[in-house]
Amino acid sequence: MNLPKIYEPKKYEADIYSLWETSGAFEPKGKGEPYSIVMPPPNANGNLHLGHALGNAVQDGLIRYHRMKGDRTIYIPGADHAGFETWVVYEKQLEKDGKSRFDFNRDELYSQVWDFVAQHRGNMEIQLRELGASCDWSKLIFTLDDAVIKTAYQTFKKMWDDGLIFRGKRLVNYCTKHHTGFADIEVEYKEEKSKIWDIRYPMVEGDGEIIVATTRPETMVGDVAIAVNPKDDRYKALVGKHVSIPLIDKAIPIIADDMVDFEFGTGAVKITPAHDPNDFEVGERHNLPRVTVIDFDGTMGEEAPLKYQKMTVLEAREAILEDLDTGNYLVNEADHTHSVGHCYKCGTVIQPLLLDQWFIRVQPLADKAIGTIQSGDVTFVPESKGRVAVNYLKNLHDWNISRQIPWGIPIPAFQNVDNPDDWIFDERVDQEQIEVDGKTYARDPDTFDTWFSSGQWPFITTKYHNAGTLAEFFPNSVMETGHDILFQWVTRMIMLSSYREDAIPFKTVYLHGLVLDPHGQKMSKSKGNVINPQEIMEEYGSDALRLGLIAARSAGQNQAFGKDKVVAGRNFCNKLWNVARYIEGVVGDDFELRNPKPQSPADHWIIRELDAAASNVATMIEEYRFAEAFE
Repeated sequence: MNLPKIYEPKKYEADIYSLWETSGAFEPKGKGEPYSIVMPPPNANGNLHLGHALGNAVQDGLIRYHRMKGDRTIYIPGADHAGFETWVVYEKQLEKDGKSRFDFNRDELYSQVWDFVAQHRGNMEIQLRELGASCDWSKLIFTLDDAVIKTAYQTFKKMWDDGLIFRGKRLVNYCTKHHTGFADIEVEYKEEKSKIWDIRYPMVEGDGEIIVATTRPETMVGDVAIAVNPKDDRYKALVGKHVSIPLIDKAIPIIADDMVDFEFGTGAVKITPAHDPNDFEVGERHNLPRVTVIDFDGTMGEEAPLKYQKMTVLEAREAILEDLDTGNYLVNEADHTHSVGHCYKCGTVIQPLLLDQWFIRVQPLADKAIGTIQSGDVTFVPESKGRVAVNYLKNLHDWNISRQIPWGIPIPAFQNVDNPDDWIFDERVDQEQIEVDGKTYARDPDTFDTWFSSGQWPFITTKYHNAGTLAEFFPNSVMETGHDILFQWVTRMIMLSSYREDAIPFKTVYLHGLVLDPHGQKMSKSKGNVINPQEIMEEYGSDALRLGLIAARSAGQNQAFGKDKVVAGRNFCNKLWNVARYIEGVVGDDFELRNPKPQSPADHWIIRELDAAASNVATMIEEYRFAEAFE
């Protein structure tokens, strides 16, 4: 066979990959140390982006290096049902069809989304093959496989028995468009220019007033107290007295709490425990009632004055401000910039709302994870991210694991229809109701937060998938993923593995940065600057793309993508092709890889240079300096 003069990767890559896969080249066969990487599962219904391509280039590079060393390697592929992410896509499809989620029951919706994902799932797997990911496809695991669900239920039950699971009415970050709550980490905060209003609250005992500064006048009809700092001399004599809420003539107490910053605004703040996280904490400390005035559809609810009911939040804000001005309660209005939480998918302003949810008491889990990181049992690349993870874990709140969407793993909890406080654990989630000891229990309609099940990914994919045949690969050698999910995923994997398996989930965490567009901007569909990796591979080949992504890139750093680096990668591949053509012309088809025998001083020199290059590249790969290894 004579190699053509020009290397055209698209003519060969698919056939080469097929040969590797069908020959079993990706199966764990080495006799050295076990070496494992579990793929962060891409969305089953989505296409890959350049971040996936970078991650897979690093993961696959490590796997191939250790495979060549003779280690017993495995690269386990996955596919993510992507709970809320997939639900958003499917709900848009329903809207296009003139339908809504409320036209179907939960089981019907689950079945429809399952079919929807199944139709699109193959695209992602094809794209991974095109990238050259040398994963063992016989070990593929989907995040809704039985092994995943069973393990998630076992962990939930263990936490239930250990007293780490509780159900309570807590403030949750609620999207009124998608009708679901979110964990704190899932809320996208944006700086917004708004207003701050000073409002006059008349004293009940005697004359006088307190001026209160607020950015949310629409919630004042749900106020239950006015808080001042106990060290603020201006208000010490008023603590314990009462003011009247303007417009509704309701008396509420003046309380003292260290939460209040007496240098902000007037030093007096309204307390609405049902609609603000800080106010909720104040309400807990002072045993205050919770008055809910905003409903789950984003309108003013039944506990608001009749005049404002069914108004949207913004409509109610305008109406209340107008009434305050008319009643001479509005003292001042000023420009104000503050951080506002939004749904990270649809951009709707998040409403803190009271909702019965399932929570995990995270402090015992977080403390153990902190010890694991600080002891060096899990190392981070870059090292600074380990300190960032510890700081996050030190300030972690109880974890809300309930989601009000039908797509996902059902929470295995049932409520006594005659006694709302009586809950039991049961895995018969395919039934709406069950009978236990003569009592009827109804299934909780919620599903697990995706991060709860995916947080168990390292031990699910090895110790429990394939009936535990991959247990030798736990803990994983490396977890390679984007730094943007350090909090949501990496810290949770460390917590849940330390709790469930009393072991680290992986030895090293390598975090890559975001792949930005050529102008240094984050890629997004709305900006129209998303670069399709398939188009680049079509033109230059997968090796060129992988080399172009790794070139001049450091761990944990967001860096721009440049096609010039892909071109340089293509040119390097051409050099290798020409080397192969030269060798073919010299030794013919009978070439056999063997130890070279030097026959001249030049031979000695070139072998020494070759050995030095191999040694240096190996050192750089072992130290995760991939760009330098490529150079």
